[in-house]
Amino acid sequence: MNHNDIHEIIQQISQTLDCPQCKNRILPNNIAITDIVGADCTFDVKCQRCETEMTLSAHIEKTIADAAKIHNRSSQLSHDTAVETPISAEDVEMVKYELAHFCGSFIETFAR
Repeated sequence: MNHNDIHEIIQQISQTLDCPQCKNRILPNNIAITDIVGADCTFDVKCQRCETEMTLSAHIEKTIADAAKIHNRSSQLSHDTAVETPISAEDVEMVKYELAHFCGSFIETFAR
């Protein structure tokens, strides 16, 4: 599991998960990585509004072709975002958070 996988999982959680108590949208800054073992990752999620806490787990299985597609799509999205929208303070905080909680190899991540 690499940085792109983690970022994609956090985005998916944020875009698809609502709080089971108050139905509020879960924001990326309320999702914390608690454990990564191989292709398995555990997250603690907290609702900003009612403070309900949840624990989620994710398992990534992909072929080499899938990894190439994800990498290419992520590269294109990064390029499109850089051209169309400025970097916000929230983007900077998200990157700081992800770097502080990164559990992987920067060499593997950036060698792709």
